[in-house]
Amino acid sequence: MNDAWLYVMLLGAAAVVYAFLIPKEKSANQASRSDRVVREVEQTLEQYMVEMEKENDDLVNLVVQIKQETGAKQLALQEQLGDMRSRLAEMERTAGKHEARIEQLSTVDTRSTQETAVQLRNELLENTVTVTPSPEPQSEPEDSVRHRYPQLFELHDQGKSVDAIAKAIGLQRGEIQLILRLAKREEA
Repeated sequence: MNDAWLYVMLLGAAAVVYAFLIPKEKSANQASRSDRVVREVEQTLEQYMVEMEKENDDLVNLVVQIKQETGAKQLALQEQLGDMRSRLAEMERTAGKHEARIEQLSTVDTRSTQETAVQLRNELLENTVTVTPSPEPQSEPEDSVRHRYPQLFELHDQGKSVDAIAKAIGLQRGEIQLILRLAKREEA
């Protein structure tokens, strides 16, 4: 029986040793697996960080490039703006000169038109004063307004407007109105 006990004890001891050896191998495998997983995760994170740094550098370079281009464009636009302002000032000076000249010419033109109208009026008055009215109907004098501007009175008799007559003949609207008034006075 001692032998049986001895066998039982040896068998028990072998089972205990085997039990200790099996879990240690599994825990060693698990430790090596977790170490391997940790290393893989670290490598992946390192690669990700390298890519992120590269993208950040590219982005910073792009921002610097855009800033430089924007600065250059802004300088060019400021130069253009300065040039445009100087051109505008020059044009305003020129426009002022032209306006003064136009005003001067319009006053001269108005004076000459008024002088022409006064001369026409005086001539017509002289013609009407020198002619004594007679009871018999007279034919129109040779020097009448109608004889001076036959095309004007022809268009007026056709019912054309003063503006249409002005375009057709090439006279000013005011001159045409004056001539028509003078002709009415002559007829009266």
